[in-house]
Amino acid sequence: MKKIISKSFYFEAAHKLSNTENEENKNIHGHSYFVEIFIIDHNDEINKSGLILDFSIFQNKINLIKKDLDHKFLNDISGLENPTLENIGLYIYKRLKKMDLHLYKILVKRKSCGETFILKV
Repeated sequence: MKKIISKSFYFEAAHKLSNTENEENKNIHGHSYFVEIFIIDHNDEINKSGLILDFSIFQNKINLIKKDLDHKFLNDISGLENPTLENIGLYIYKRLKKMDLHLYKILVKRKSCGETFILKV
């Protein structure tokens, strides 16, 4: 049996893409992003308090990432010089991995565009 919890957040950001055939994407433009992060219990047992991870601790870790992305120009962020949906997902993964979380899946969406990137770890 796999036990998984998730936490989600939204952020607003601008970017431009230079390696694209779509001329509109080469201009600075913005999106609303939706991110959902899934954590799995690898030990196959929930801790004494009945939690895989305390949601307030989970939220604090997410807030560190959201603070770096929300209302920013993504191209200016180190590691996101080419801020495709895929690279945003990989950036979030690398940041969370350093926080010693048992990641299961990361989902990044631009809902208004109908676009989703899923990284299953």
